Amino acid sequence: MNTERVNFVLVMADQQRTDSLGCYGNCFVESPHVDALAERGTRFTHALTPWPVCTPARATMWTGVYPHAHGLIDNVYGIANAFETVAREKTTVFELLRRAGYRTAHIGKWHLGEQQPSFFDVWEQCFNSRRGHWIDGRQDGVYRPERQTDAAVAFLHETAGTGEPFILVQGYYPPHDPYTAPERFYAPYRGRGVPFAGYYAAVSALDHCTGRITAALAETGLAERTIVVYYADHGDTFLYRREGEHKFVCYDDAIRIPMVVAGPGVAPQAVCARPVGLQDLAPTLLDCAGLPVPDHMHGRSLRALLAGEPASGWRQTYYVQNVTHVSRIEQRCVRGERHKLIASTTGQHELYDLHSDPEEELDIFLTPRPDPGFERYRHIPDQSTVIAGLADAMQAHARELGDEVGVTLAADVRRAVQERSRSGAG
Repeated sequence: MNTERVNFVLVMADQQRTDSLGCYGNCFVESPHVDALAERGTRFTHALTPWPVCTPARATMWTGVYPHAHGLIDNVYGIANAFETVAREKTTVFELLRRAGYRTAHIGKWHLGEQQPSFFDVWEQCFNSRRGHWIDGRQDGVYRPERQTDAAVAFLHETAGTGEPFILVQGYYPPHDPYTAPERFYAPYRGRGVPFAGYYAAVSALDHCTGRITAALAETGLAERTIVVYYADHGDTFLYRREGEHKFVCYDDAIRIPMVVAGPGVAPQAVCARPVGLQDLAPTLLDCAGLPVPDHMHGRSLRALLAGEPASGWRQTYYVQNVTHVSRIEQRCVRGERHKLIASTTGQHELYDLHSDPEEELDIFLTPRPDPGFERYRHIPDQSTVIAGLADAMQAHARELGDEVGVTLAADVRRAVQERSRSGAG
């Protein structure tokens, strides 16, 4: 791989579930272009967001630090530039790439302010958030992602002859609610018992747009030196969780995201099960560009994993931060290969066995319970050892990141286990 001249095209969906793509096992969705990208590259099966909502996740992907460190822990509206005003970490990957001679371009949803930041050379059809999916406000009119894709294709054709390295971010707003797409994309879903047909129609519409971008890379001769990433900022619960939102929770339908990478230096037809996250995006871009990764970044370059090489000392668990939307409860989550611990400041901690209960519908924290009213839990063995191990992992993550909330919540979990042990329950 020519590390000095590699280009980057980042295609980011908003609120897209991992299980909404064919390459991730969905048996009814039509997503041929993203599926083909996965065939040409590496698909991460355990890619996650560090915070399941737009602004915190996006600030992390561009700074490489967790939300508690950059300070953007909720969506921003009505401000010019979040990095100039409210963010504590102000240096982004775009500035670092630009200093190294990269042309920086952003198209579409940004959700980090209303105005063009100085680190973008190209800023087209960009908006913060809450802009409709239809440019003229009519569902039979102009679909915003199609217009954004026109701009991306034009950018690639204009840039191809310059020899100038670039990073292009295509920020799509769908499949974020309200779930809408051009009529032609509804055919595989309507009348077939598929819930949320508009959501999957939007997934197929974005897949079509992604195909146009990858076709433009091939047409311009840029494909051989361009790394393409298809991913999302967070998932969507379809309002299934009790906090009553599409995200803002630590369940997998909100925190797991698709992440598919193809291009020079990326192993083809590869599947990586290591836990990776959006904090790893900025270090990866810098590393693949041949630039140093700043020591303050919490993420780690995926370059070795993308090449199919061993990555010594890679994390075994993934750490998520959250504040629920309705009750404003602070949470920290550790997700391992089999179990997930969600710790809350209310003391209502949760544990899920992701092998036997991947839907996370049966909370087994501190079971079995001695109360007669919880007789249905008697078949579940004691989970104290599992919880203690996850609490240790949570504390280790929190201390490494300097997250005092996580340190406190890990200690609260430990106390809950110890108190139950002293009581002799179960």
